[in-house]
Amino acid sequence: MSFVPPELVLCILEHGYYTSLRTPNYTLLKAAALVCKTWSGPAQTLLFRCATKLEQHNISIFRAALHSSAGRGKALGECVRILDISIGGTSNGGLGCSADDFVILLQACPQLYELALSITGLHEFEEEILHKLGDVGRKLKALTLVQCGLQSPILFQLLKIWNNIQFLKIEKEIAAWPWRTATTPVLRRNIDAEELAHRPGAEVCLYELALSRFPTPDVLTWLLESSADSLRILELRDIPGPTHRPILSLHAPRLRSLRLGYYNIYSAALLRMCTALEELVIYHVPTHFPLAPDLPPTIEHLSFRNPNHVYRNTLQPIIEAVDALPSLKVLTCDKNAEQLVGDYEILKAKCRMKGTEVIVSDIPFWVYEDPVKVHRFPRTRSVSNFHAMF
Repeated sequence: MSFVPPELVLCILEHGYYTSLRTPNYTLLKAAALVCKTWSGPAQTLLFRCATKLEQHNISIFRAALHSSAGRGKALGECVRILDISIGGTSNGGLGCSADDFVILLQACPQLYELALSITGLHEFEEEILHKLGDVGRKLKALTLVQCGLQSPILFQLLKIWNNIQFLKIEKEIAAWPWRTATTPVLRRNIDAEELAHRPGAEVCLYELALSRFPTPDVLTWLLESSADSLRILELRDIPGPTHRPILSLHAPRLRSLRLGYYNIYSAALLRMCTALEELVIYHVPTHFPLAPDLPPTIEHLSFRNPNHVYRNTLQPIIEAVDALPSLKVLTCDKNAEQLVGDYEILKAKCRMKGTEVIVSDIPFWVYEDPVKVHRFPRTRSVSNFHAMF
């Protein structure tokens, strides 16, 4: 196999890069790296592209590879685009890396584009660490905060030094205060509105924001301060209630994609504000509140799930939605929809008449898409996005 050109080897490996669940096929890549010298380089390039679940037992191995030699180690570090790492501790009680080791790893990955952080047992970064992180995170565009303390200011520390972040996912509840000083407590619920208006907001211009839990209205306002002209994708796993909707209403008319964990009267109120929406993703089949009356006619991609934990025995709300969307080009569902044979056949027939493509996806709803700007929805995890992650 050594006679196959490296460029062709790379194409072959990219074709098998993802498993059916859209996670990197590390088994394939490890095996390919051992085939021969010609295959080893391209395979290692893809193997190191996404480094996930870095904890105590494997951080030292990863770090040793990146420092194996001046030439090879540097080349491997420059391949890394995605890093998923635990600092302080792990969710299963193990140990992650230290803050100093975290800095060293980022220094060895100068092309890093996406970072997922789980932080346990560390309340905040020291100023010396923050200074070093600011220097090594200049190319970061995507940040996922998987875990941190409820009152930890780490999110605010990182967004201050990494104002180049465009894609932000927050998977934990945040109760800290962005403007903490020596005289300002971490958590403060009562503040004068005029004083709040004069506090500086975040400098990040977000293209995408995903929230598993809503922060306080003050924190949400701070997060979106500089994103009025940039925010295009909003994902909410929590209900957008009355206290948060006025903040989101400022961004709704320019949203291209809205993803909702729950659909009810509050979600519908937000949806009506999204007058230029191209994509709507809902993570269940709504039955208690009608969907079709509030859909913007601009929607081109409608995605829904019928997961086992909230299983519905009808697709009628989706059938009505398809009828209500004149511009619908793609409908995405999961395999559970196929089990409702009668409704599913009606749904497919409706889509066939409209010229709408139906996609049945096995990808779990907790698997995020690639954090890249979208030309046309749906966006997926794909090797075709590699060139955009620089």
